[in-house]
Amino acid sequence: MPDVDGLKSAVARAVDDLRPALEQTSLAIHAEPELAYQEHHSADRLAALLSSCGAQAQRPYGGIETAFVSELRGSAGPLVALCAEYDALPGVGHACGHNLMGTASVGAFLALGTVATRLGGAVRVIGTPAEERGNGKARLIAAGAFHDVDAAMMFHAGTSDELDPLMLAMVSVEVDYAGKAAHAAARPYLGINALDAMVMSYNNISALRQVIRSDSRVHGIITNGGDAPNIIPARAAGRFMVRSPDNRYLEQLRGKVQRCFEGAAVATGAELQLRWMDQCDTLTTNEPMVEAFAANAAALGRTMRRRNASDSHGSTDMGNVSTIVPSIHPYLAIAPQGTPTHSIEFARYAGTPQAQETMVVAAKALAMTVIDLLISPELLRRAKQAHSSNA
Repeated sequence: MPDVDGLKSAVARAVDDLRPALEQTSLAIHAEPELAYQEHHSADRLAALLSSCGAQAQRPYGGIETAFVSELRGSAGPLVALCAEYDALPGVGHACGHNLMGTASVGAFLALGTVATRLGGAVRVIGTPAEERGNGKARLIAAGAFHDVDAAMMFHAGTSDELDPLMLAMVSVEVDYAGKAAHAAARPYLGINALDAMVMSYNNISALRQVIRSDSRVHGIITNGGDAPNIIPARAAGRFMVRSPDNRYLEQLRGKVQRCFEGAAVATGAELQLRWMDQCDTLTTNEPMVEAFAANAAALGRTMRRRNASDSHGSTDMGNVSTIVPSIHPYLAIAPQGTPTHSIEFARYAGTPQAQETMVVAAKALAMTVIDLLISPELLRRAKQAHSSNA
């Protein structure tokens, strides 16, 4: 039986040795935020970090220009994947801390490389672009990136140390109404008002909220409402998101939301086009895996807690990964409780020394949890059993 404590101590020391390079990479990505599928600089920095330590990154990967993969193989055995995110948000930069999350996963992977010959199995780090918009992991799943993976993990930056965040299933839709322009004063009756259709559908959804489950959400914006007030708008557009903790209920709710748009089209005579996209599944936290992560985090001085009813809800394409393989996505705090994520304030915290310290802890805890999975067939068996029971 391998010396598990010795292996964990070795990867923790390796992360400490890597710390200057990890911080440099994280801060470089933070300083140059890039949106979904445009993360060329960020992917370059992470690939360069891998290369500097003797690991080769394959790019592009899975048909995505800004995705990458690198793999460590010991003797025959299971394969654990580390997911690395690095896209940013429009207008607020790294307000979700992806500069830390992607770097932590790469750091864990490199630390595991120092003990690879003493481990059975394999470790794969997958650079997964477009989490904020574009559903990058779903595209990588379709491309086969996870087909042989036994377990997957990453950490998420947050405002508390939380094991099992509630991440909702989500689907987004782009809405486009086509009407007919006319002079709004002289002959408005010759037009078809696309903006009326958009406003009507918005109000339909507002009324729908009264009769949907309290744990589910529908929210959106109008992105085009016409060009001039004296012209009946010939086009109006919007973008909406539908969320629920229940994948099946999400499909029901999606149908109701679609009827809100269709009803407005019928009422106004405008032509409707809908484009549903970016569907994320509910995140299913694997209990045996997250218990192992909690023990490793505790050994590093972090006390993990369970979520409570007041915790905020988001969505992630890591949910899609958790549908097909045992997965964890724990949060570690980089900012005080109450700091809103997806805000300028949170983006500032993502570049602080405190955040870099959390990133280092995350890299260690992830690497240690990978060791648990590769060394203990019983832990992996229980993880797979729990995953099957949640399917």
